[in-house]
Amino acid sequence: MNSNELGYSENLIQTEQKDPLVFFNTIYEAYEKAEALAGGAIERFYDIAGFKIRLRFAGEALIPYVTPPLTHLAIAPVSDPALTVCISDSASTHTVMPSPPCPTNHILKRGELHGFINDRIYTSFQWGAYTLSILDKERNVGIYWVESTEHIPFWETSSCLRSIFHIWMSKQGIQLVHAGAVGLPSGGALLVGKGGSGKSTTALSCLNSDLFYASDDYSLVTAEPKPTVFSIYSTGKKNADDLERLPFLAKAISNRDRLETEKAVYFLNDYFPEKIISNFPLKALLIPRITGKPNTTLTPTSAAAGLAALVPSTIMQLSGAGKEACQRMMNVVNKIECYYLELGTNMEEIPQVILNILTKEE
Repeated sequence: MNSNELGYSENLIQTEQKDPLVFFNTIYEAYEKAEALAGGAIERFYDIAGFKIRLRFAGEALIPYVTPPLTHLAIAPVSDPALTVCISDSASTHTVMPSPPCPTNHILKRGELHGFINDRIYTSFQWGAYTLSILDKERNVGIYWVESTEHIPFWETSSCLRSIFHIWMSKQGIQLVHAGAVGLPSGGALLVGKGGSGKSTTALSCLNSDLFYASDDYSLVTAEPKPTVFSIYSTGKKNADDLERLPFLAKAISNRDRLETEKAVYFLNDYFPEKIISNFPLKALLIPRITGKPNTTLTPTSAAAGLAALVPSTIMQLSGAGKEACQRMMNVVNKIECYYLELGTNMEEIPQVILNILTKEE
C-alpha cells in the first residue's frame, strides 16, 4: 500500500525536513485545516488516572471509533486539561495528512518512527491501523490521524490512542501495562500473561460476581505512593470460538456480524456500568494458567515470575517502552504478592478464589 492510498502527501516523504518538532508542527497545521473544514472542533473530556484529558475531534467521523472504551471515565468540560489529543481522518475532512519525511523502512517493528523521536517529540505509525500518533510532551498535545474509518481494525477501537496515552503517562510516572485488572475498592489484582493464558476469560468472568472490573487487556499502574491500578478502557475481547463459557455477555457483543474474522468485542460500560471501577490499590499479581481440572486454585510464586509474565508482553506491544518502563513495572511487582492462578473449568469458582485472596486480611 503506497502513501497515496493512505491519504498522505507524497511531497514530504524524501525531503530534507528531519526535525521532529518541525514535523509535529506540520501535522498540527494540517489538523487545524481539517478542523476548520469540518466546521470546528467537537470536544470530549475524561479523567484518566487522575488527569483531566481533552479529546478534540475534527468532525464527527472518529467519535464512535474512539470514545466508547472511555465512556466510564467521561467528565464535564474543563478549561485546563493536562493533555489534549487532536483527532482527525483524511476522508471525512478532505485533508491530506503529510507523510513522515523518511522512507517507510524507518518505521520500526513496534511502530516507532526512527529519526522522529527525541526528548520532546514522540512519533509512531501503526501499519495494522494505518494511524499516525505524535506527541509533544512539552506542550502536552498529541495528534492521532487515520486515513479513514475503513482502516480502523477492531483491536484499535477497543484500546484507542494507546501510543499517545502510554508515552504521556510515562512522563507522569504511570505505566501502561498489558494486563487485566479486577478487584474491590479496598484492593484488587493485576491479571498478566500472554494471549491464550486465560487472562481475558478470568477478567470477564468477574463481571458476574462481587468483584469489580477495570480491564481485561490494558491497565495503568504506579508504585507511588502505593501500588495502584487505574482503568483506562472499559472494553473486553474474547475469541469467537469460546463465547459459550460466558453466556451472560452475549448481549454485549458489539461486532456479532464479524465474528468469523474478529474477536468478540464488548463495550462493557454500556451493559455493566455498575461493575466498572476506575481505580483501586493493588494487592496481588495473578498469572492465569489453564489446567483442565474442575477447581481453581492459587499457588504462590516469586516477583521474578510475575515480572516474567508481565514485562515481555508489555514491552513487545507498546512502542517506546524500554528500561524506564521495566523499572516502573519492577517497582510495582516487588511491592505486591504474586500467584499462579490455576484455572479450573468451573467458571463461577474463578472470581470467588480471587475474592478470597483479596479479602483474606480484612
